[in-house]
Amino acid sequence: MAISESSLHPYIKGLVEENGKLTVTELNKLLREILILDSDDLTILSGRKDDKFSQIVRNVVAHSPEGISSKNGYIIDKTKKPAVFYAKVAISDDATQSIITTDKIKERKEKKRKFTARKVDFKTINNENSALGDAGEVFALEWERNRLKDLNVTFNILDEVIHFSRKFGDGAGYDILSRKDNNYELLYIEVKTTKGGLDTPFYISENEKNFMEIYKENTLIYRVYNYDKDTNVGEIEIITYDKLVANYDFNPITYKVTKKMDI
Repeated sequence: MAISESSLHPYIKGLVEENGKLTVTELNKLLREILILDSDDLTILSGRKDDKFSQIVRNVVAHSPEGISSKNGYIIDKTKKPAVFYAKVAISDDATQSIITTDKIKERKEKKRKFTARKVDFKTINNENSALGDAGEVFALEWERNRLKDLNVTFNILDEVIHFSRKFGDGAGYDILSRKDNNYELLYIEVKTTKGGLDTPFYISENEKNFMEIYKENTLIYRVYNYDKDTNVGEIEIITYDKLVANYDFNPITYKVTKKMDI
């Protein structure tokens, strides 16, 4: 499936939020590491040395306003060559006042070095998402958007609350990207859904556990329980990292088995 410019925005937002700051060149490289491109994306353009995908990434910059502008939940600075993408840490009519600080960029890049999401395989995502889990994520997504509406936040909720597992599968380490409140602090949400009660055990992957340990202050589990997919009715328990460690047991139930090299 060829990549379109509009389909790139959620991926760009995720990478920019994780890194704080990326040049368009760095962004192009990182997008190639997480997306599986097809032959159309990799077609070399006539008269150029790069491919169609690089052109699509450049178009994201070309189609943004001149100067420094805010769009799709991130900031693009076209005054720099190459153009630079920044995460936002505030809401302001003046985009320059919303750009993440140097200290915050350093902090995010340090965390990012400890965690790497795997490539996005759209076929795997489509095949592996269970109907119940997918429906529970959509339920939690709407619940989260309504939570922010009730807080009367001033930012664009549709730009800031994104269903990331629809894009990354479980490779990103979380399902929903959001904001805590009007202070604009990032919030990563992992959704776990059951038709049963709140005490029903749930599964968490090593990837998800590692992510939550690194981003513990900004990550929550939304435990969707008593959920009826047909009526789209359920309840949500919010589990912080500290609550997860203090009140839940982790029991390994699967192992990777590899043949010994000396046999």
